[in-house]
Amino acid sequence: MTAPPPDLASAWADALAGASSVPMTAARTQEFVGQLAELVTHAPADPELARKTGVLVASALVDAHYTEPDSLAATMTVLDESFPDGLDQRVRTALRAGLASGFADALRERTRAEQELIRQAVLAAHRTGEARFRAVFRNTALGIGIADGEGRILELNQRLAHMLGLEARSARDRDIRDLKQPTDPPEYWLAQEQLLAGARSAYSADKQFTRPDGTVIWTRMRASTVLAQDGSVELLISVFEDITERRQMNQQLLFQATHDPLTGLPNRTRLLEHLTELLREAKLGERVGLCFLDLDGFKGVNDTLGHEAGDRLLATVARRLSAAIDPARHLVARMGGDEFVILVPESKGPASVIEVAEAALAALRRPFVLDEHRLTVTASLGLVERMAVGTEPTELLRAADITLYWAKTEGKDCWALFDPERNAREVDRYALSQSLPGALERGELFLEYQPIVDLVHGGVHSLEALVRWNHPVRGLLGPGEFVPLAEETGAIVALGRWVLRRAVADAAEWPACTVCSEPGCPGDDSSVCEDLGHIQTPAVAVNVAVRQVREPGLLAEVHEALAEAGLPADRLILEITESAVMDPGESGRPALEMLRALADDGVRIAIDDFGTGYSNLAYLRRLPAHTLKIDSSFVAALLPEGEPGHSSAEAIVTGLITLAHACEMSVTAEGVETLAQAELLRELGADLTQGYHYSAAVPHDQVPAVLAKLTPKA
Repeated sequence: MTAPPPDLASAWADALAGASSVPMTAARTQEFVGQLAELVTHAPADPELARKTGVLVASALVDAHYTEPDSLAATMTVLDESFPDGLDQRVRTALRAGLASGFADALRERTRAEQELIRQAVLAAHRTGEARFRAVFRNTALGIGIADGEGRILELNQRLAHMLGLEARSARDRDIRDLKQPTDPPEYWLAQEQLLAGARSAYSADKQFTRPDGTVIWTRMRASTVLAQDGSVELLISVFEDITERRQMNQQLLFQATHDPLTGLPNRTRLLEHLTELLREAKLGERVGLCFLDLDGFKGVNDTLGHEAGDRLLATVARRLSAAIDPARHLVARMGGDEFVILVPESKGPASVIEVAEAALAALRRPFVLDEHRLTVTASLGLVERMAVGTEPTELLRAADITLYWAKTEGKDCWALFDPERNAREVDRYALSQSLPGALERGELFLEYQPIVDLVHGGVHSLEALVRWNHPVRGLLGPGEFVPLAEETGAIVALGRWVLRRAVADAAEWPACTVCSEPGCPGDDSSVCEDLGHIQTPAVAVNVAVRQVREPGLLAEVHEALAEAGLPADRLILEITESAVMDPGESGRPALEMLRALADDGVRIAIDDFGTGYSNLAYLRRLPAHTLKIDSSFVAALLPEGEPGHSSAEAIVTGLITLAHACEMSVTAEGVETLAQAELLRELGADLTQGYHYSAAVPHDQVPAVLAKLTPKA
């Protein structure tokens, strides 16, 4: 359990002693404050429970007679300076809010009790004698007024006269209704009439008075009636407490609890309060918009220039955003960190929110100067705009937060508008990603194999393993529908491990001769095999994701899979994307060393989808790769001779083939769908081809039939 900071109790006790005079010994004060320090130090992590802790501490202070506003102010100051390390900001804010509200509530209850005691004393004095009555009036610190059953003022003490800015003598015989002020709420005077009519016996409220000199004071008033023997109202006794200073303190504390101390903007709490009120009072047809803004690269400012410079940047950003919007229509709030929100009430449609977003971006694109450093700062914004009725505040913020992520992924320094259809797709993808790990355990995944054909000698050179998902709800899913999700979530490592072991095990069962399909054919006992030359058993090609390549355990996994299946290393091809190996820096070195170790063991390496990624041609020569696979988009661009684009597409493919051969690599062309494409690729020098022209991917048990079909006949 964390102990309170050693100086917290002492500092707190000293601060209270300087703020108020309470008849308590120093030792007793230290003991009392020490108990409160324990409560604060061990405040629950839940903000609501932390707020209740603040209320409990405030109530204890009032019960101990620390009732002056200075006592609360001193407490806040000490706690701000001595909050335990690691206390979450939300917990701090909740504690402060609880202290403020708890202090106000405890004082209100205390005042009610005191007012009732004074009312009883006034009533007793009024009935027992003039001298007693005058003594109570003179000695009380509260304002007291007595009116008859018609509302005519009979008596008021000097304290109340001072509050009203009147002479006590001149106020007598006036009607209480003459004291009406424009700021009085209608319900206040309605209650006064009900008191005089006997319809109610007591009423309390906060009442504002503006004195003749313009001074505004706030009072807490409690009124009650004294009935005559016939049941009519004989007296109306009203007791007033001056709470101006306390109210100002509470307003200051409320401001601190609902505003960001760095920028002065409303914080998340205040934004949610305002948004909740706005949506609750929205009328049918009214719309609302919201911009969720996040600075691009703010962490770099903190890391290079320091957190103080980062704070100054945030304060400047807040000022620019406030200047860029219409303060009468929009609200800027800081959510925390480098995140801001601009609320657009009474939106006229998406254009209203887009206009605000463009203004914010323009304001931030102007250079910032910090400590003689000239900074260029950009931001990304997520926008949401919709009907206000039926919208929840958290739902609106969540939609904007999602859209902010879209803007970040689309290049930053831009905005993105919420799209319900896109969000539905995102939710669908998320649900799919969450069910993927369990799909392996439930046996919903299986492999199919697509042949890769030798353009020079004919026959099947290898077969690429393609994973499928037999989803219980969505049906059959191809790799393009879930493999990218696995890469994003990290599930690709487990998925890739399963694919590798399954594919290697399947390949070990394929026939040893693709001509006669005899497992034990040595290649020279059959006249057919003798005429055509023995065709080696095809290899299996397995895709390996970027995250797998960068996993240190991949080398051992490959060795274990080959050993368990009894498959020779040269019958395994690992297909690696460019991005996994085309980093010549330090981050790419472990992957390169591992691939070299695999190549030394006999495993063949193919660079998949070449030409669509990094393409560091100088680095290409250093790779231990045996094959380049030309992406299907290049093959699809091979138009018939004479059509526009034919020459350029052919030149690109020729260049890729020449480059690969110069690096002593073979070339596989993907996505071959026609005989014309296959023949053109053969003429251009490609070594291998793959595509629907030859065969779609087939289950493991159909591989022998595909091998026999694609094997050259005598």
